[in-house]
Order: sequence, then C-alpha cells, then structure tokens
Amino acid sequence: MRNPDDVSPHTANAHHAACCDPVFNWQDRQDFDFASRGLVHRPNDPDIRDQDGNIVWHHEQFEAFLKGDAPETVHPSLWRHALLNNFRGLFKVCDGVWQVRGESLANATFIETVAGYICIDPLTTVETARYALKLLYDHVGERPIVGMIYSHTHSDHFGGVKGMITDEDVAEGRCVVVASDGFTEWVLKEQGMAAEGMPSRNDYMYGENLEVSTTGIVDTGLGQMIEGGEVTYIEPTHVIGKEGGKMTIDGVEIEFMFAPGESPTGMHCNFPQHKLLHCADNCYMCLHNVYTIRGAFPRDAMQWADSVARSLQFENTEYLVSGHNWPVFGKENIKKFLGEQRDGIKFMHDQTLRMMSHGFVPSEIANEIKFPPSLARLWHLRGYYGSLKHNVRGIYDYYLGWYDGNPATLDALPPRELARRTLDYMGGVDAVLERAKVDFEASDYRWVVHILDHVIWAEPDNMKARQLAAAAHTQMGYGAENPTWRNAYLSAANELRFGLPHGEKNHRVLRDVLKGMSPLLLMNSLSIRLNGSKAADRAFVINWQISGTSEACHTELSNAVLNNRNGLDPSADLTIRLPRLMLSEFALGQIGVDGIAGIDVSMSGEKSVLSDLADLLDTFPAWFPIATHGLKFGETDQ
Repeated sequence: MRNPDDVSPHTANAHHAACCDPVFNWQDRQDFDFASRGLVHRPNDPDIRDQDGNIVWHHEQFEAFLKGDAPETVHPSLWRHALLNNFRGLFKVCDGVWQVRGESLANATFIETVAGYICIDPLTTVETARYALKLLYDHVGERPIVGMIYSHTHSDHFGGVKGMITDEDVAEGRCVVVASDGFTEWVLKEQGMAAEGMPSRNDYMYGENLEVSTTGIVDTGLGQMIEGGEVTYIEPTHVIGKEGGKMTIDGVEIEFMFAPGESPTGMHCNFPQHKLLHCADNCYMCLHNVYTIRGAFPRDAMQWADSVARSLQFENTEYLVSGHNWPVFGKENIKKFLGEQRDGIKFMHDQTLRMMSHGFVPSEIANEIKFPPSLARLWHLRGYYGSLKHNVRGIYDYYLGWYDGNPATLDALPPRELARRTLDYMGGVDAVLERAKVDFEASDYRWVVHILDHVIWAEPDNMKARQLAAAAHTQMGYGAENPTWRNAYLSAANELRFGLPHGEKNHRVLRDVLKGMSPLLLMNSLSIRLNGSKAADRAFVINWQISGTSEACHTELSNAVLNNRNGLDPSADLTIRLPRLMLSEFALGQIGVDGIAGIDVSMSGEKSVLSDLADLLDTFPAWFPIATHGLKFGETDQ
C-alpha cells in the first residue's frame, strides 16, 4: 500500500533545517568506516526466500532506493542511519572472528575454534540463519557449529537456531548451547505469554505491512526490517548464573558477565585471546529502548546502565561487537563509546526520577527532557530505536506504574464513551472536523491526530475523519527521525485509509519455543485464552501427560481461572496422553479438540471435559484495529 501524499512544505522545510542543524556532524565518517571495514562478501541475490518461495528478507527492494541524498519523505538523519544499516554481508572483525550483518534484523557472530565455530545469536528465523551460515561456509570454510550462545531472550537472537544446528547435535554432544540464568522463563514471559496480543503492535513498530520505499519502510533502527520465516528454539544445555563465569568451548576461552539490560536476563561475552567483547543488545548504534512501543516490560534503566559500566572492566578490548548494527574498533574508541552509552541511559533515568520527584507526570516529562549537547550530538545516541519521549514514560512506569497520581485519571471513562461525550461538548463531529482541517493546513499534525482520534473512536467509519487523520499521520511519519515512530505513523495512515490487512500472516509466534518447554509452561500459556465470563460456575481437572515421557502436569478450572501444577492429580476428571507438539498446538489455538487424535494419544475419564475446555477458550485474531477503533471481541456499540 503506497501512501499517496506528497510531502508538505512544513515537513520539507523541517528536513532542510535539519541538514544545517549543528547538532548533526555530517562530516563525521567514522561510522561509515566501521560499518564497511572487513567486508568479505556482499551477496547480490535479490532476496532470501522460504521453502515455499515466499520472500523473508529483501535485498533489491532496498537497493533500488538506498543511495544518494535523503528524499524529502525521509528525515536526513534517519536516511544516514539507513545507509549505514545497508552495509551488509559477511565481514571479518579480526583474526578468527566474523559477523554476518544486514541479512536479518540482528547480527550473527562466528568465532573460530579448534574444530569448528562458536555462534553468538543465530538470528531470528531458520531461513536467514541458513543463509548466514552458508555465507560463512562459502567464504571462510565449512566446519561444524560446536557452541551456540544466546546473548539474551529476544527471538531475533535465538529463533534461527535450527538453521545452524539440530536437536540431535545437542543431544549427542556435538554442540553446547549456552544462555544466562532464567533464560527460558523470561522468553515465555516476554514473548510467549503476550505473543498473541503483540503482533498488530509489532507490525506497526516494524512497518511489516508497509511498502519498502521512500514513502514506506526505510529502516527500523536496529536493522532494515524484521524477517519472515520460521522461529525455532533449542533449550540451553549450560546456564551462566548471576555471578558470571568462565567456559572453554573447543579451545576458546570465554568470560561471561551476567548483564541484564535490554532484556531482564542476558550476558556479555569476552574472548580474551581475540580481545573481543560481545555486549549483547546493551549497546548499539541507536538510543536504547528502555521501553519498546511494540509492548514489553519497561526495562530497569539503572540496572542497564550498570551492565554497560561493568563492561568497561574488560580493559583490553580492541573489538566491540553487539547483536545489531556495526562494530567499534580500537581501545580508546571503545572506552569512549561505552562511557557515552552508559551516560545516555543514566541521564534518562536520573532526570526522569528528578522530575517525577517534583510531581511532573509522564507527558510533561517526555516533552521537557532533552539530552545535554555533549550527548545529543552523538550519532549512536540519536533516537533511531528508543526515543527520549517514550523512554522516560517507560522509566516512570517502571517506578510508579500507569497511574499519574491524579484521581481524575484513576477511573477514566473508556475511550469510546469519553470520545462521544467530549465531541458533544465541542459542538459535535462536524464542528471538530472543520477546525481540524484548519489545524492541518497550519501543520499542527500532533493536535490533528489527537482530536481526530476522538472522532474515530466515536465514529469508526467516518471516512472524512479517517482520511484527514491519515494525512496528518503521513506527514508525521515523513518527518520522524525515529524509524519505529515513522513506521507506526505510516502504518496508522494505511489502516485508516484501507482498513486491516487481509489474508494470513506469519507473526513468528514462538511455536517451536513452546514446543520445547515443559507441559506446565505450555498450559500456563493456554491459561490466558480462558474466557472468564464463560467459565463462571464451571469446574474440572485435566491431567496432561507427554507420550513416551514422565513429563506431566494437571489443570484445574476453578473460579474462572485455570491453575496449573506439575504432576498428575489422581482425582482428575480426564487424563490425556499426547505428544508435546500436539499439546503446544492446542495451547496456541492451532488445533481444536478434533486435532487431538492419533496413535500417540489416549484418554481416560470423562472425555467431554476436553470439549468443555475448548468451548471456554478464545481464539485470537491475526490483526486487531489500532488506529480505526472498530468494535473488538465482546464489545457492544452502546
């Protein structure tokens, strides 16, 4: 879907002004040197595809326009960053260390061992992981992966694992899998439990339904885009505790530092013989995302700053790599970079708490806090992923939660009722639309999208309001320096103009992750599908046993809640033995009661209880409205 709007004079003038803004040091070319250094091979394939021929990663569509000066529809600072993220392919970082960059949202790092390679972070999906491994094999040499390290819990750093190794490799001891303490539990909490409610928000942030073009998606900050394909998972064999530790994998010594930051559990990996430090996603060439607009737990900014500060203990580091963007080379450059990254996080944290302590509410803080010039001028602290405005809101929420302390907001009206009553006070929808048109012509886009949001809540099918709101969102997208904000604005414009996307969508739900988890964790993920209203006054117990294993748990329905516990309940109404994959598919809503069948399935007890459970479970939509505010499941138009 192409946004039909031309850039407005206001947006064009703002971009021209940015080109002259002294905060931007356009003559600084160090990032271009570092991003291009060590290139071994840049592929010329048009794209990466899955086994069905679907494109999961674009090459030629980005190549068609990512060149020259910034077009008027893209902020010049964002354009610079997009050009840097387009340095892609296989790179040699130092002797014995290579990275594949720009072939996924994330980076894969390979360290040569005596007989093979260690991989840090096998990308997001099987397809891009296989592609990365083939680049390494074709241009360095084919040797087995003997060590797999997950730097932290986000799926772009473990989801491609089965594109590089197999369950058999791990089971037979040919490869070890290393992660930090609490890894599996936090994968489930951060992504497994909320996976069904996140996709539409994820689509907005990463521009997944936008055209790859100068009027659509040009970048996401951490990389060009998020890839399609199959997300997989293999359980860690070795866990690094909070005290850190050392480990030798096939002749290569690794020092692990437990380092929560962008994720609640993660680690930095130091390779003394290479003078190389991998700092996970705690440092990259963008402002940090203390809160991510796709939705997640607000991160502990104080803890994050401490993790970056502790990485300075590796004083001999000459090569700094991370899970995204490009490396930093040289001791002094690395020391300076890490110190600035630390200070950027700590400034946001400390100043948010300072203003919070004066009684300011999140929107006031977000519009007040600015980096000092010494930090604002740094390219690697520009808001290409995080932003000061949404980070300070996340920090506030981490400490004080959603409530701003004002009783007027304690029990606010739901948005549809609030919108209708507000519009009535303002003289009705037609009066608001007339004033909004004037404000749009005055380039007051923030106000226009705010006030028209009320109209659309009250009248979701009001196309005059939707078209004007879409035009304002488009100009805000064109003007955004932050690519995730740009993607969100342009995605809103598309939804307002054309409605929700059609057809099936691979949201990369972590099905393989859940398949590898215990029955208890699987059933915990099912519990969020229980419709509490339907389940009132119902009660039963079901035992779940994984066929051919001793793994089992039981589910008790009481008080409209599914409580899950390990082990079998001898008084259960029904006991089901079934394969783990089948249980995960049922928990995720991929199959119904009829799908629980086969030679590996047996049931004893009251079989109708399974149908009773299925009848109480919601099935979540592939998409739900965000900008158009259509009626949701169970909502009535009153």
